Amino acid sequence: MNEHREQSILDREVEDEQVKQRDTSILRPLDTAARLGRLMWQEFELSRMAAGWVPGVRQYEHKLQLGRFAYLHSRNMKMLYERIGELPGSLSEKEGTPAPIREAYERISQAADAYAFYIGYLFLAERQAEQYDKLLQQLDSVLDAPTVDQLRYISVHRDAVIHGLREQLELSSELGAGRENELKQWGEYVALLWVLLDQAGDTKQMESIVWPAHPTAAPAGPIPEQPLHDEENFPMYRPAPEKAGGRAYDDEEMSPLFYSVKQMHYINATEISAAQSLCYMYYGVQKMPLAFYFDLMRHTWDEFRHSEMGVRRLKELGYETKQFKFFGGGYSQDMAKEFYADMYAGLTMVAEPCSFIKKRKSAEAFWEYGDARSAVQCEFDMVDERMHVDFGKKWGPELYRQAGDLITAAAMSERARERRLGQLGVVPQEEIKRLVKSFPAFCGLSTVELNYSKY
Repeated sequence: MNEHREQSILDREVEDEQVKQRDTSILRPLDTAARLGRLMWQEFELSRMAAGWVPGVRQYEHKLQLGRFAYLHSRNMKMLYERIGELPGSLSEKEGTPAPIREAYERISQAADAYAFYIGYLFLAERQAEQYDKLLQQLDSVLDAPTVDQLRYISVHRDAVIHGLREQLELSSELGAGRENELKQWGEYVALLWVLLDQAGDTKQMESIVWPAHPTAAPAGPIPEQPLHDEENFPMYRPAPEKAGGRAYDDEEMSPLFYSVKQMHYINATEISAAQSLCYMYYGVQKMPLAFYFDLMRHTWDEFRHSEMGVRRLKELGYETKQFKFFGGGYSQDMAKEFYADMYAGLTMVAEPCSFIKKRKSAEAFWEYGDARSAVQCEFDMVDERMHVDFGKKWGPELYRQAGDLITAAAMSERARERRLGQLGVVPQEEIKRLVKSFPAFCGLSTVELNYSKY
């Protein structure tokens, strides 16, 4: 008995010594999973940073760019997540981003203005690119070919983000004039946080990091209380008191296309407000499954695309955005715990499904008028919106559950319709229960129909 015990101890000692002497340049599957896990959480935080700063930049084109970057980081994250799932080890998905990584990235995102934010964002993107390159050099191109393939695909998105950020800083370099000392101090702070994370290594060591004082007293972002807007080129819609809370788009002062089927392009253009609202949600909602964030960011990016395609088509037809009125999007500082769930349900269970009829009729009308470009635009729009409704049915109840409210997808949809009818204030209370059961009747009250007979 003692001989067996002594042999067991000896075997463990030999094994421990072998581990110490092992060539760490050769990565085992468990090693690869650990490296990918850290990169994945960093991608998540970069995605949150980009989305959180969308309402913090003023120019429309900058909002579109950050929305695209947030989506690319999310795509990278999803690819890493899928590969990690094929490897041994535990991801600790329920716990979310390791606290020190989130702390460092959130500190770097809390910049004095958008220019300083871009400096910090570019620094993090470049350092992560170096990590990707280092990992690629260590991976065996045959043994770990699946990881190599994923990282090479990710490098395309990674390089696109870095190129875009460098270009952005170069084009706005005048914003740094006269601020050399301030920006130098900011750059040193950002670099110090990275060094602290890098030196700490694993999660246990990261927990002992002592964070230096933040140099910015009043950060302009992420998720500012009020989103910034390019009022000169995208005037805000401010309805008269008697029109506030009415049917969606039921005011001819919003658009010179009010009596035309081309009004659909204006509606698309205004979806920048939905994109900004979802950015607040993407940054603010915590402790959800990672699949939720993948779907939510795809949804968010689609809203940016819809706005971009609407603005593009209006310009192709000879209009300027300053001829139209736009919405802000955002969130409430005094929000109830169900705020995001209510907002999400309203978007996916009311606004988007009620748009199907208008978009289908618009596509048919555009085909009749010989405008194939506009017709196809509506058709792609419908494809996206159907997916968003599916997202809403899947994740809406989960958001309510997180707020302590157990509800089915069907009940959530009816509740969202009731809330919308209550906002309109034109339906007797006894009629609301009946109308929410009739989808066509409900949508007819909730939003205005288009004039399909006029091009």
